[in-house]
Formats: sequence, C-alpha cells, structure tokens
Amino acid sequence: MVTTSLPGRAAATAEGCLLIHSCVTRFARTTTTAAIIALATYASGCDRKTPPSAAVVDTIPVSAPPPGTAELSQFSVPFEYDFTPIVRVVERAVPTRFGSLDSVRMVGNDPRRHYAFEADREPFSVFADDKRVHLKTTLAYTAKGYYKPVLGPTIGAGCGGKGERPRIEVELSTPITLTPEWHLQSQMQLESVAPASSQQRDRCDVSILHHDITARVVEAARRGIESHLGDIDHRINEVNLETRFANWWRLLARPIRLTEGVWLTIGPERLAIGDVTGRNQILTVPVTLSARPQIIVSPTEPAVTETKPPPLARGGRSGGFRVLIDGAVDYATASSVVRRALVDKRVTQAGRTVTVQDVRIGPTNRGRVAVAVDFIGDAKGTLMFIGTPVLDTQHRRIVVPDLDYDLATNSQLINSYAWLESDELRAMFREKARVPIDSALARGRSLLLAGLNRTVGNVLTLSATVDSVAVRGVYVTRAGLIVRAEARGKARVKVQQQ
Repeated sequence: MVTTSLPGRAAATAEGCLLIHSCVTRFARTTTTAAIIALATYASGCDRKTPPSAAVVDTIPVSAPPPGTAELSQFSVPFEYDFTPIVRVVERAVPTRFGSLDSVRMVGNDPRRHYAFEADREPFSVFADDKRVHLKTTLAYTAKGYYKPVLGPTIGAGCGGKGERPRIEVELSTPITLTPEWHLQSQMQLESVAPASSQQRDRCDVSILHHDITARVVEAARRGIESHLGDIDHRINEVNLETRFANWWRLLARPIRLTEGVWLTIGPERLAIGDVTGRNQILTVPVTLSARPQIIVSPTEPAVTETKPPPLARGGRSGGFRVLIDGAVDYATASSVVRRALVDKRVTQAGRTVTVQDVRIGPTNRGRVAVAVDFIGDAKGTLMFIGTPVLDTQHRRIVVPDLDYDLATNSQLINSYAWLESDELRAMFREKARVPIDSALARGRSLLLAGLNRTVGNVLTLSATVDSVAVRGVYVTRAGLIVRAEARGKARVKVQQQ
C-alpha cells in the first residue's frame, strides 16, 4: 500500500461508492499534511460504511535534508582608514627644532670659515597618492657665518635674523600596509629636502664668507630628518588596528534574521589584504573576507561562537559568494497548476471517453509524489499515479518523468476498466504533471538580497547583487516540494571608521 497526504476533502469520509461493474471507493482527501492517508482500499464488495484507513507515517520527511557544509565564498571589504590621526604619531617622533646657533660648523675644509643654523619645523601635513603616504613640512631657519681673518678678530653675518626667514621644504613618504598581527607597517623614506622656492628670500648668501651656505643648511637639515626616520617607523608600527577589525568581525558573525524562523549567517573565517592605496587623507585597504554563508531555518536565533579576527593573510581577491537557498511549492499550489492543465480534458480510449474532473498532488514515501485524478464519463472513479519529481533545469520546472499507475491502488479499477491503463493516458499525465519553480525561488532570492543589503550595527554596510540562481535538487516533504538552488553573486562590506 502507498501512503500519502493530499489536499482536498476530509480524510474520514468515504464518498461515492459507485457500482458500475465493480465497486469503486472514492479517493480520500485531506487538508492536513501531517495526517497520512491510505489512498484507497478496494475490495470485491463495496461497503459504504468503511472509510479508507488512516495512519501517521514517519517515512515522509518534515523538511529537506540539511545542505551540509557551506561553500567558501569571498566578500570584498574595502576598509577605509583616515590617516590624519597618524600625523600626531609622527609629530611626537620628529623634533620641532633642528640645529642650534651655538653649534658652529666648518665650511668645507676652510678653518677660517664657519657657520651655524637653527631651523624650526612647522606641523606635518599628510596626503596619500596611490600606493604611498606623503608627509610634508616646512623648516624656517636662521643662519650665521663667521670669518677669522689672519689678523684681527672674527667677524660674522647671517640671514633670517630679522624679517622673513629662509625656508626649506621637506617631503617624506612611505608605503603603508598591515602586518599579520593587524599593526600598521611603515618604511619611511626622505623624498626631498630643498629650498621652498627659487626666490632670494629662500636662500642664505653670507657676504663675508663669499659663499652661499643654503646647500650647507639643506644638507644639515637632511641629516637631521634622516636620523629620525627609524623613530617615525617605530611610532607608526605601534598603531594596532585589531580592535577596530574585531568590532566588525563580531558583527559579521551575528545571524541576520531574514523572516520568521529563517536566518542568514555569514560565517567569517579568513581575511586577506591586497595592496593598500590612498587618495588625499584616506587609505583604502582592500580586504577579502572568506566566509561560509548559509541560510538556517530555526525558531530561535542560531548560536554562534565568538572568535577574534584571524591573522591577516596576504593576497586574495573577491570571487563572489555562493549560498544555497530553498524555495517551497506547497501541494495546494502544485495541485492547482496541474489541475488547470487537466481539468475538463476529455480522453478517449478504445471508443470510450472519460473527462478529468479533479487533480490532487501529495507526498508519498521514498521521495515520491502521488497524483490522484478524478474522472467521469464512461467510467467514474479515481486513478492514482506515483512518481519521483525531478528538476527540468532547462525550463526551470518540476516534472515527474517516471509517473506511472499505482497498480496496488488501482487494481480493482483497472480490472473493471482495462482500457484505462494505456500508454497514451500515462504519457498525457506525465506531460501535464509539471510545476514552474521561478516564483518559489524568487522568494528565497529576495530574502537573501534583503539579508545582504543592510546596515549592521551602524558600522557595517552590506551590499550585494545576485548574478545567477542555479537549481540543484528537489525534495519531497510533508508540507510541499522544496526546490534547492545555489545563488551566486558579488557582495561588499563597507566599514565605517569610528
């Protein structure tokens, strides 16, 4: 006996025993998918008081099987970092004054000529240009020259003592990246040290020395700046961004509610960084997040284990995400679709004609569905067909190519009306027993997009597109046919710096 559950009339009513050449007990119907109905009991006599037997059967699964381990997906996470606060770090590493007028230096190898300078540094400005961060500052200096003649006292003169002081512009640069431990990493270089302009005001020509000492002052400033490059790197390398990343890592791990009892988990696992680029004061850190997103059906929020961000890897690129989604086609909907294709259709076999009056679809055991067809005409009764639903991926629909007579249920009817068992009739029902799946998958797709296009915790903004939905399988459950598909697309996570 085949066990099934079908939408329709109450299961406990035995209807329409019709005696033509034999007794045919009408097919029992039910609206409760948890109750499994023995489709019919045919005997040599017709007892109107004996309804079809009913029993709860555990062989029909309540839900589709779990999808297993989620596929590894990639999310693009372009982390933007405002470099301006790092200026304060550099300011502490580089003194604001270089040289001293009390520190007298010899001009070249001439023991009669000496000079001294004192330069004051303005605050650094910072900007990013593609793959490097640049720091600029201006030194305004005062210089004095001394000459010791063969006879007589030492005489001196200078520049910058009164009025405008000559200026030197200094530019530093460094590539910026992150270490596996989430620290900034700097390799500061001195790009240029030169007079701020070609005008006379930015030169220091000491007449008594008969020498322009601008180059001497510039070189001394260069050596002074270079002596602090290691200090700058050390200060920048102390900056730890793990706390910032840990915050949004925890947010990404939290389940996202899609609808009642349905959740999306991102499942973050790994982070990899590409080449850091920048423009103006903003550095863009291209991070690829590897994760295992999946949709979970649960009446309560799924539990997740909080973890720290893993060590940062190098390389990686966003290959997009892959998420399995389920679409449901309940049996009332499936029945309605097939009913529209078959009801009132006249079938003539061996000179006899019957008209399809109703069609109902329900679940049965071993992953199959039962299709009950009521007919009237030269014969009246219910034919039962059994088959395994499969996916027609080309036309995106569920079909039952092996749909066939259930002889265990139809034996009495077929014995009475042998002409009802024909290849043509079976072929017609196979052709018409098909149900489109796009509307069912559209619901799953829209839920997924809703979950991947939102703001999380005022820090993360998720945005995504679904490029394709490829069907993978169909499952028979008590409530309906579950169509499983793999959605693929591109996703980004924008991190708001705090």
